[in-house]
This record gives sequence, C-alpha cells and structure tokens, in this order.
Amino acid sequence: MYIEKQKKMTKFGKPPGELIYTGKVEPSNAIINVISYSESSYEEYDNVEFEFLDKLNKDKIHWVNFINVSDKTKLKTFGEKFNLHKLTLEDIINVNQRTKVEFFDTYTFVVIKVFRDLYEKLEFRQLSIIAKENILITFLEENNYTTDLLKEQLKNNTGNIREKDFGYLIFSLMDIATDSYFSRLNSYISSVEEIDAKMTEEVEEQLFINIKQLKQEILRFRRFVFPLKEIIFQLQRKKDSFITEKNELYYMDLYDHSVRINESIEILRENLNNITEIYLSIVSNRLNEIMRILTIISTLFIPLTFIAGIYGMNFVYMPELQWKYGYFVVLGIMVVIAIIMIIIFKRKKWF
Repeated sequence: MYIEKQKKMTKFGKPPGELIYTGKVEPSNAIINVISYSESSYEEYDNVEFEFLDKLNKDKIHWVNFINVSDKTKLKTFGEKFNLHKLTLEDIINVNQRTKVEFFDTYTFVVIKVFRDLYEKLEFRQLSIIAKENILITFLEENNYTTDLLKEQLKNNTGNIREKDFGYLIFSLMDIATDSYFSRLNSYISSVEEIDAKMTEEVEEQLFINIKQLKQEILRFRRFVFPLKEIIFQLQRKKDSFITEKNELYYMDLYDHSVRINESIEILRENLNNITEIYLSIVSNRLNEIMRILTIISTLFIPLTFIAGIYGMNFVYMPELQWKYGYFVVLGIMVVIAIIMIIIFKRKKWF
C-alpha cells in the first residue's frame, strides 16, 4: 500500500498529459498484436511494428492489442499514430483510473477493470478501450484472460462473432468482463453463506476477522464495478457510431447485467452488516451470560462473607466462640443460606 501511494504521489505537480506509469507490473517493452477479420477471413499478427498499422484498411474489422503500457516511449508514438489526445494517453498509463467513458471527436475512450486472475485473490488490472471507426484498441499492463477469451472467440468464430458488426466486438469484450464479475460475486455469495452457517456453531474471533476482510474486499470490488452501469447508459444515450439497431439489444442486456451486479453487491453488503450485528449480539450475550454467573456467585458469598466478617472481629467477649458446637452451627447456617438463595435464583430463572 505504501509503494502504491508513493507512485501516485509522483504525479503531484506534473503538467496535464505527463506520461507516468503508476502500476505494479514490472516495466517492459510493449508488444502490439493485431487481429483482422471479416465474415470470411481471420488473420492474426503478433508483435507488429508501427508501419504495419498503416496497412489497416476499412474493409475489415481490426483489433489492436497494446500490451505493457509501462513502455511510455512506444505508447506516445502509438498515440501519435492514432491521433489520441495526450490526456487519453495519461489515463491509459495511469492505471489507477476509475471506471469511466469519455467521448472525443474521432473516438470513444472507455476504462474498465478486469481481474488479474479470475480465481485468485482480488487484484484488478486496468483495461483501456479505444473505439475508432472500425478499429478496436485495447491497452493492458500484461496479458489477461479477458482479451485471451475474446481472441479465442474470434478465432473459433464463437456465436458467429465474425459475422456481426464492429459494435458487437466491443460488446463481446465488455460482456466477458461482466461475466467475470458474476463469477466473483458467486464466490462472495458462497463465502457469506459459509460464514452465516458458522454463526450457529462456536463463534470465534477469527470469524469476525473473516467478516471484516470480506466486507473490505466487497467494498473494493464495488468501487470498480459500480460505475459500469453508468458507462453503458452513457454509451446507449450517446448513440455512438458502434451502437446500431443490430447490436442495441445486446447493450441493453449488458446494462441489465450491470444492474443485477450492483443489486447483488448491495444485498451482499447488507447481509454482511446483518451477520456482523448478529456476531456482536452473540458476543454481547455471551459476555452477559458470564457476568450473570459471576454476579450470582458474588451474591451467594455476600451473606456468607458478612457472617464470616462478624466472627472474624477481634472482640474479647463473644459467647459463641466458647460454645462447643458454635463452629458447626455457623457453618450449617451458611450452607442453609446458600441453598435458600440458590432456590430463589432458580425460581426466578436467573440460571
């Protein structure tokens, strides 16, 4: 956390458009991969040079995948090649951006968050998307399963993706990211159900620690996922060039998924808050039970201590002290008093 804050602070005082990498991935040389396709063709090119990008024509749909945004020299040259605004390049290399959409004269810029690994701990990577005419450009810090799945769909023509328009390609990419959110949500739901089941068993301090960690993780998850609904809504309202009548229904479905995700997150947070209250209530009741037992024990000894205190006084003349059976009588009185008090407590259901 300290290192991340230091990287963020390096942008302090810098002019707008300054390219400063703020991610955690080890900087390395950028790689540019290109996929060009149409209904009847599919071509894949790895690690191309900038000159190759000049050959991208309008007869096909092109997907340019820029990997390793830490290479600011190559990123700057790439931005000049596609006439990207310097503030767009700044947002691409500053990978701590919030999820958002921005509209420019010649392209649309979208930032979403994808998981570094679908099944490991929660760690996000920024996926920057440029939609420019018939060219989809994606920017990543490193290879990611999201773009790998899209590449596989294009290669295998899953769902006839190559027969659909450019807008459907962007939808497919965002849909893969959205599906991964559902997968993560399901794991959270399972964790909450597991914690809820343990509440009926022995309540331990570790359980509260797990609840707290899960709440923090879901809050972080919500921070990056929640704006997705607004992004899709703005894309639909803007009626951008890649959203047509043919693919509009797909984006409506994507919007519906984003709403469901946000609702599920809120339900999870509410359930965790309820579980936290139940946990604190159980702990409080347990403490009250302990205090009640200690109070009963203390109450039992009050009259016994009083009697013992009387006969512990150092007066010269105390007739009972000279009596042969005095000790046994006083001891018996103490036992009788204790039994009577226990019976009274029992009838009052104090234990």
